[in-house]
Amino acid sequence: MSARSLVLVIAFAFTCEADIPFRDPVYRETALRHTRPRASGEKFDSKESDPKLRETFAAADAAAERRVANVRRDEKFIFHFWSTKKDILRRQYGIDWKTPAELNPQIAYTSYGQPQITQRESRTSNPIVFLDRDYQGKVRAWTKPGTGEESIAYVVRFERRRWKIVDVERWLQ
Repeated sequence: MSARSLVLVIAFAFTCEADIPFRDPVYRETALRHTRPRASGEKFDSKESDPKLRETFAAADAAAERRVANVRRDEKFIFHFWSTKKDILRRQYGIDWKTPAELNPQIAYTSYGQPQITQRESRTSNPIVFLDRDYQGKVRAWTKPGTGEESIAYVVRFERRRWKIVDVERWLQ
């Protein structure tokens, strides 16, 4: 299956969910954040792990997604989302929730709440053109092999002070 076909399959899967034409991943931000690997020393509010509050957090995520529907998806987006979610949890459910940014001032969050790649993580001798971390916490190091319109994403994990390549993905542009 080509990368383009895979993108179409994923897009189709998102459009088939519920009655919303496209579900932004933040509609289940709490659950997604808890499934990705944590950054070193990263903490989350213990209320999020309470099984009795799981549905409450899911409802707050969905409500916050609707409220921030028109907010630009840039590096500051997650802070708008978390602020809205915090307000919903406090006003509708009486829950005083601490955002990941409040609990982890040492971590720089971006975009959809992924910790930015740290300077230590980004040290490499390979010609990396871009680093990112996806919703599940996978880190990809993007390179251009030098010919054609292809990019290669090395899916990597930082272990014992070194990057370990765990998968390779080829992307046609």
